[in-house]
Amino acid sequence: MKKNPWSVTSISNLLLIAGILVVINLIGVRLFTRIDLTENRIYTLAPSSRKTVANLQDRLTVKAYFSKDLPPPYNANARYLKDALEDYRSYGRGKFHFEFVDPASEETLEKEAHSYRIPPVQVNVMAKDKVELKRIYMGLVLIYQDRHETIPLIRDVTNLEYDLTSTIKRLTSESLRKVGILTDFGAPDLNQQLRQMQSLLQKNYEVVSVSLAGDALIDPEIETLIIVGSTETFTDWAKFAIDQYIMNGGKVAWMVNKVKARLQESQAIPNNLQLDDLMNHYGFRINNNLVTDARCGMINMQQRQAFFTITNMVRYPPFPEIRTFNKESSIVKDIESMMLFFPSSIDTLSPSSKGLETIPLMYSSQKTRIQQGRYDISPISPTLKEGFNEGQKLLGLAYSGSFESFYAGKPVPLLADSTLPPDVMVIEKSPETRMVIVGDGNFAQDAYASNQANFVFFMNAIDWLVQDSDLMQIRGREAAIRPLREVSDATKQTTKIANIIGPPVLVILLGIGRWFFRRRRKVREV
Repeated sequence: MKKNPWSVTSISNLLLIAGILVVINLIGVRLFTRIDLTENRIYTLAPSSRKTVANLQDRLTVKAYFSKDLPPPYNANARYLKDALEDYRSYGRGKFHFEFVDPASEETLEKEAHSYRIPPVQVNVMAKDKVELKRIYMGLVLIYQDRHETIPLIRDVTNLEYDLTSTIKRLTSESLRKVGILTDFGAPDLNQQLRQMQSLLQKNYEVVSVSLAGDALIDPEIETLIIVGSTETFTDWAKFAIDQYIMNGGKVAWMVNKVKARLQESQAIPNNLQLDDLMNHYGFRINNNLVTDARCGMINMQQRQAFFTITNMVRYPPFPEIRTFNKESSIVKDIESMMLFFPSSIDTLSPSSKGLETIPLMYSSQKTRIQQGRYDISPISPTLKEGFNEGQKLLGLAYSGSFESFYAGKPVPLLADSTLPPDVMVIEKSPETRMVIVGDGNFAQDAYASNQANFVFFMNAIDWLVQDSDLMQIRGREAAIRPLREVSDATKQTTKIANIIGPPVLVILLGIGRWFFRRRRKVREV
């Protein structure tokens, strides 16, 4: 007699399992969690994003204007965005809302997208064995109270969480913190040579120009002063204004060139800013030298051969590639590699103010060579390729603590065309404040903007100075670069030969093994 496989017990077990699955799904709807196995947890909202959206005081609405049936790879971007917005909503405590709409479905929606300055873009689509142009929307607007911010195009989702969180912070803040950029003394033009830097800063801060001409002092509402890439001598009054700004609790980013270099002419000369006495008093010195490194970036070099001009990529030691960072510092802990351009080394001194916390940030490699007095930066110079045996050099530094004024017990400097000292009271000691020092003012300029990690470092440094670290963890983990491990030339050559000879040899050995195995089997059969 044939047994019935569907007994009462088996059916009840199936029903029990189905019930358990239903209960688990109902619990999953109420309780949100996610397992992210990536190294930097890039598919999980950072704590700062969760805190930002959890602290919303009013309803925030995200309206995503995305066309339906997007072609690859943009359809993946839409899915990623939807997942990210679901995460934000899960932590938003009922105040974060989002919706996806297709502007092409209704004329009113299309007009609405245009009113938020979300334009359509044209992309190539493969359809019916031919390439066609398709008009699509891929933008969104964030609406909070009577304000809104637009992200007009989401073509790449690499920095999506940073863009969303920084936009939410800016949109919900009553006022932005002020960051000043010094524009005197041969500093790069803010709107021409520092456009990328300014654009990044404006996402989170109110950026103002600072001039120290005449009898001007620095507005104490400016929380951080950036001194970057100056090429002319600072006046005594400018130094006094910077000192008193620090004594008022201001923070300073010193991004200073001690070498004026012109790569096209292969010329470099000392850059005398007359700031050494001020910086030495605070406890650091940017040396009058040029750090070259065997571990370096590459440049295009044109060489004449017969009747032809050939462009080759060559290694250029004055552009050190930095891979040694202080992983204890929040400024650089997530950065794997960045580039500096004609940098100078930094020494820490015995500062006049005791109790300062000194935080080294980055170093050159062990294969370093220092040029001092006379600089040779020609790519074809034989001296540029010799003697890389001077060890690691400190290239970035951070300070925090209370500083003493350089002008304590000294007269106030005279203003230009004046014989009487200005009526200014000297503040002799600062409250707790911060400084970041880099022996290079080129890395943040547009002309050298080739490495995204440079701007990650720059923005992290400003966030640390302003003491707004919420976005640092997002920015760092999304910009992680994994450089290849350094190996010797002999190892490179051995690996190259092995790659050429190895596969054919392996195939031959497999063939011989197979022939030997078949021959033995035939002998056994006989």
